[in-house]
Amino acid sequence: MTGRAVPVVFVHVHYPDVWADMAREIAAAFDRPFGLVITCRDDDIELASVDTPHLVYTRRLRTENRGRDVLPFIRALREMGDDFDIGLKLHTKRSKHRADGEDWRHYMTDSLLVGEGGTPDALRLMERERELGLVAPLAHLLPLEGRIALNRRAMRRVAERMDISLDFDELAQKRFAAGSMFWFRRNALRAFSVNELEDLFPREKGQLDGTAAHAAERLFALVSERAGYWVTAAEALPGLLGASRLDAQSRTALTEEAVSRTPNPFALPISRFWGRHPYLLLAAHHAYVRTPKPIWRVARQLLRRFTLDPEARS
Repeated sequence: MTGRAVPVVFVHVHYPDVWADMAREIAAAFDRPFGLVITCRDDDIELASVDTPHLVYTRRLRTENRGRDVLPFIRALREMGDDFDIGLKLHTKRSKHRADGEDWRHYMTDSLLVGEGGTPDALRLMERERELGLVAPLAHLLPLEGRIALNRRAMRRVAERMDISLDFDELAQKRFAAGSMFWFRRNALRAFSVNELEDLFPREKGQLDGTAAHAAERLFALVSERAGYWVTAAEALPGLLGASRLDAQSRTALTEEAVSRTPNPFALPISRFWGRHPYLLLAAHHAYVRTPKPIWRVARQLLRRFTLDPEARS
């Protein structure tokens, strides 16, 4: 298996220690040829190897610490060109602002790598269904409603560069691949690699929202759909793989049924509050930008403490 038939794993490595863990997980997930593209801010950082005979090549690209995992991914897409068809986008997510950040990362990557016979389930479905453009992690194909407010301007700017029109009322009824990890088809995300987007990404200042990276996260699934592909999530894979025939109606029904009955265990109550009150979210964001970071960290800890479920506070 060579060339475009080989799936490619794209990983942005910001935390080498997390990557060491992920490298073992990736090696264990494949019993077939695959390629690996690593983006990292420094060529001199020593990174763990993916120890498996099934890895047919590794490419390592140096990228500045800008645009989180998204701008490095876009650069890697350009570097690879048409040399592949199906890819898996991962990154060394740590979520240092959360005590469960490590569990969260494992939850997503495990659902994207799980499979039988050395082939992840998502990859099996994508190879069978040529119109499938993106598969989100378990319980992470989330509603955009309530998650647009801080990102409206950035989303519009990124979409305009790709010549995509946005109706935000319609967009609020859509879903997005939260966490910025997913299986994808190259042509489904082609708009990200053929348009000039780099100047839209600001330098890293610890932004929690409102950047081109956050905008792109909310647009990956939409761009895939606008390119003529359909989108699903890991929880729908058993039903989709078990179906003898998938037309547009059945695949939508199977996806919606699975997504609607799979709650996200990492969604905090405060997230639902912001979703109901987007203008308060805007005010909080502006306060965050103008507040000295030590004061904000204390305020955030207090806010988290008093917005947890009663059982979690006891």
